[in-house]
Amino acid sequence: MTLTQGTVLSGLGVGLASATGEVFVVKPQAPLPAFSKSTRGAEVETAELKDAIAFVSAHLDELGERAGGTSAEIFEALKMFLEDDELFDMSVEHINDGWGAAAAYGKAVDTFAELMGGDPTFAERVADLQDLSKRVQARLAGIDMGLTLPTNGRIILVGEDFSPADTAQFTDAVIGVVTIKGGPTSHTAIICRSKSIAAVVSCAGAAELKNGDQVLVDPVGDRVVFGGDDTLATKAIQFVAVNDEPVIPVRANIGTLGDAESAAQTAAVGVGLFRTELLYLSAATAPTIEQQVAEYSAILAAAPDGPIVVRTIDAGSDKPVPFLNMPHEENPSLGVRGFRLIEEHREFIESQLRSIEQARVATGREVWVMAPMIATVAEAAQFCDLARSIGGYKVGVMVETPSIATVIEQLEGIVDFVSIGTNDLSQYLFAADRMNPSLGALLNHWQPALIRTLARIAAGGAQGGFSVGVCGESASDPTFAVVLAGLGINSVSVSKSQVNAVRNALASLDLGAAKEVANKVLAARSAEEAKAVALEALASL
Repeated sequence: MTLTQGTVLSGLGVGLASATGEVFVVKPQAPLPAFSKSTRGAEVETAELKDAIAFVSAHLDELGERAGGTSAEIFEALKMFLEDDELFDMSVEHINDGWGAAAAYGKAVDTFAELMGGDPTFAERVADLQDLSKRVQARLAGIDMGLTLPTNGRIILVGEDFSPADTAQFTDAVIGVVTIKGGPTSHTAIICRSKSIAAVVSCAGAAELKNGDQVLVDPVGDRVVFGGDDTLATKAIQFVAVNDEPVIPVRANIGTLGDAESAAQTAAVGVGLFRTELLYLSAATAPTIEQQVAEYSAILAAAPDGPIVVRTIDAGSDKPVPFLNMPHEENPSLGVRGFRLIEEHREFIESQLRSIEQARVATGREVWVMAPMIATVAEAAQFCDLARSIGGYKVGVMVETPSIATVIEQLEGIVDFVSIGTNDLSQYLFAADRMNPSLGALLNHWQPALIRTLARIAAGGAQGGFSVGVCGESASDPTFAVVLAGLGINSVSVSKSQVNAVRNALASLDLGAAKEVANKVLAARSAEEAKAVALEALASL
C-alpha cells in the first residue's frame, strides 16, 4: 500500500481523545535462542531459572510502582502468573528431561497457553504470560528487552502490540498508540483508556507506517489518518449530566477483592458481573465451602452499594481450573464450559451456590446469581431450579449464545433476569474468533446484526417480565450505553474505569431521547453508519 496525504487506516478506536504526532515504530525484539538441551545438569539449570524469575519479578515490582493505578494492579496479577508453583514445577520436569532453563520455562508456558488460548478474555492474558516467558528467557540469554523511547516531542507509537511491561515504559512524549494487532480488551487498550492516550488497535494498515510519518490518531472515527491534523478528528460527544440519576443503573464488573474495593470508589450502583472463576484459576485442590464463604463474604462486603450479580464459574479447557481436571478440547470455545460443567462437576457447582448463599446471609447484601453458557430453555430451567433450591437470591442466566437469544421470551416464569455478554454473543453471532485481528470489524459492537439482536432480547425481557442487563465490553462505550438504554436494556455493567463516564452519558438525557437515538441506529446498514447516526443524533439533541 502506498500512503498518501489523507490515506485512512481503519482499526478499532480506544477512548475519545484524538492526537496528532510523529510516528515512532517499535520494532520486534531480537529473536530468542532456539530451545535446546543442556549438559550442565538439572541443579544448575533450576537455580538459574529461579534467579531469572526472581529478576523479572523484581522488574515487575519496579514497573508497577512507576506506573501506579490500573497498571500496578495488572503487574500484581502478572506476578501471580510468573511465580505460579505449578508452572515452575512443569518447568523443572522439562529440566529433568534434559532441557535448558530457558527452553524448559518456554515449553511449560506453551503448554499452559495451549490450554487457555481458546477463550477470548483469557487468550489475551495468555499473550501477557507469553511476554513474561520471553522476558525470563531473555534474562537467561543476556538479552535486554527494555524499550528506549523518546522523552521529548509528540510521539505516536506504532507496533504489533504492547505488553503491560511495555506500556509501563511509555514516556510523557507518547500521546498516541497504534497497534497492528490487539483488541479492545487488550492491556494496550486498557492502559491507554485509563491514561487518556489516544489509541487505535487492530489496525493492520499501520504496518506501512515509517518513522517520522505525521499521522492523526482518531479513536472516535476508528481510524488513523496519514498526514492528518486535529481539524480532521471525528468530534466526540461531550456529555453533560442534567439529571441527578442516569436513565438506567450503571454497575461495575469485578473479579477480585481489589476490584470490589476499587469499584466502591466509583459511582457504580452495585455489581453487574462478578467473575468468580478468577478465584479458582490457581487452585490445585477444590476449596472448601468455608474457604469460599470467606472469600465471597469479603468481596460482597467491599462491593459498591446495590445488587451484586454473581456469575457461577465460567471454566472449561480454555480457562483451566486445575482441580476440575478438564480434558483438552479441539475447540474449547464451543466445548464443555460454563454451566455445561454440571454433568461432570455438579458437586462443585452446588458447593459454589451454597457458599454464595451463606455469604449473602452473612453480609446482608442483595445477591443475584446467574449461569454462563446457556444454550437452551431447558438448561436455563435446570439452573434456576437448582439455584432456588439452595439459596434466597434472584436467579438468572447469561445470554451469550444466539440460540437462547432467539427464544428469549420463553424464559418467562423461569428467570428473574438475564445479562447479555456481548463479547461472546458477538463471537458466536458472527462466527468470528475475537483473537483474530483480521476479524476486528465483525466484532465491532456497532454492527447492525448485534444491535438488532440486543433489541430483540430487550423486547423479550419486557414481554416476559424479567429485567435485561448488559455486562459486555460494549457497555463501557458511553455513546453505545445510551443506545442500549434506548433499546430497552434495563441496566449496564462496565469496567471500573468507565463507570463515571458511562453514568454521566446516561444522566445527560431522558429515556425518550435515548429511544429516539436507538430507533435511528436500528435503521443503519453498517457498523460505521450506526455509529455515525448515533453521534449525529446525540449532537442534535
